[in-house]
Amino acid sequence: MMFPKGGWELDETMKQAASREASEETGVHGHVESNLGKWMYKNNKYNIFYEGIMFPLNVTEELSCWPEMEVRKRRWVSVAEAREGCQHDWMREALERLLARLRDQTSEA
Repeated sequence: MMFPKGGWELDETMKQAASREASEETGVHGHVESNLGKWMYKNNKYNIFYEGIMFPLNVTEELSCWPEMEVRKRRWVSVAEAREGCQHDWMREALERLLARLRDQTSEA
């Protein structure tokens, strides 16, 4: 499992970059919510660390074709499967922060 990630262009905000990366890598569009936090992650190919800022995306549309569909497959999973699939601690922590936020929103409604 992977979380879409990448840099942002000079003419876009971080939220716009998150939306673009989600579209390019997973073929979904939606509303980018406020960030979940910052994490450091390692790029094994170049052996360097990057700072990543995670944003949840409330998906409103699934595309049938997207730029990276030949190298990345999209599959919806349960929360339990997502936890199992998290390969890194930062991924698990971002998922847990999202779940806590969703629980808080539900209890406030």
